Amino acid sequence: MYASHDGRPTGLQLRITPQRRDFIVLSLWFGVTFVQFPGDQLLLYPLAAYYALTIWRDQRAILPLVSRGWIVLVFPLWCLLSVAWAVEPVEALKHAVYLSLTMLICFQVASSLTPRQIMQSVLLATGVIGVINILYAFGPGEIDRGIFTQKNTMGKNMVVLWIAALATCLDPGAPRIWRLVAAGLAGIAAVMAVLSDSATAVLLVLASSMILLTGAVILRGGLFRASRLATAFFLLAALAGTAMVVLPTLTADPVAVVLDRFGKDTTLTGRTVLWDYAEDQIAEHPVLGVGAGGFWRYQASPLVRKIYFDFYKAPGDVFNFHNSYYEIAIHQGLVGLALAVMGTLWAVVILTRATVRLGTMPLIYFFTHMLVVLVRSFTEADFLRPFVIFHMIFWIGALAACHGMMRRDVASARET
Repeated sequence: MYASHDGRPTGLQLRITPQRRDFIVLSLWFGVTFVQFPGDQLLLYPLAAYYALTIWRDQRAILPLVSRGWIVLVFPLWCLLSVAWAVEPVEALKHAVYLSLTMLICFQVASSLTPRQIMQSVLLATGVIGVINILYAFGPGEIDRGIFTQKNTMGKNMVVLWIAALATCLDPGAPRIWRLVAAGLAGIAAVMAVLSDSATAVLLVLASSMILLTGAVILRGGLFRASRLATAFFLLAALAGTAMVVLPTLTADPVAVVLDRFGKDTTLTGRTVLWDYAEDQIAEHPVLGVGAGGFWRYQASPLVRKIYFDFYKAPGDVFNFHNSYYEIAIHQGLVGLALAVMGTLWAVVILTRATVRLGTMPLIYFFTHMLVVLVRSFTEADFLRPFVIFHMIFWIGALAACHGMMRRDVASARET
């Protein structure tokens, strides 16, 4: 800023408000955690350090939300305690610290930005990478995975972009330019999800589309109106009636038919076999588990070597049980699983209640993303892992809904 002799500004004044700064930093964070690339730690670690300092600086603003959502932090605390009995204590400590920081970042974001700003931040970060991905995929890269390490990773991430883009298109509170850009990004996300050849990604795109469109018609503005409730019950009755007529006439298992169309079988590509192994392992350490990093040790575990042999994995490959709840139970025990489920149920109830009561498009967006996360948690093992954007959006959405209801309660108390 340039100033005259009397102190008045005479040149260009560049001022970034704290909220805009938080928006920019969050967009960078989402971008860095959305895709792995060489040297990404040079951005990730400084951003993590920045958030750690910001959480300490803004603790007075965050603590009221922590007092409401403390149950979300119980599982990371349990992970920290598990260092005492973990097979790999250093790995367990690192996991616990990273997970705690991840959840505290969710609290900071939810208390500093509005749900619409968070949704637009997700769209901005994932949209830029989505454009880069499609250019690379149709250029020098492989079309079924683009810039991502695996096709399933690309499929999952395109679902993240798809939900944010379609929700922004349907958001009457978003500027027109945002809605136009979101329409183009939605097309990119849909195309790349199909090209990923991931059955899960395609099904989640279809399911999330129906949820968002239904939410835009019925939930937007709040469900508790006579016309909205009548429409919702009519649709449920029509769906139930159709199912009663169609399902008895089917000669084949509809689930098996859908899976067959995507080249899958009823074992979900061997997942059910993996889950049998998981149940055997849980029986050996049912209460406390083995701690983070304590099971998938190829050289130390005959069971791990057998699993790798059965599933054609090399010793250096990273593998998991493809189910978040089995993975948590093995590493954190049934106690840890119970704590994780308790925090998840709290988040589901808070976000669902806020969506039904208020029905804003950003809340419908978070509600849709929540349902997708819950479905995918039964077939993938990355739920409640540090720095995973797919799940951070779920926790941020629930905490933002809680923060919004807290502010409305305070405003109502002042009016009375």
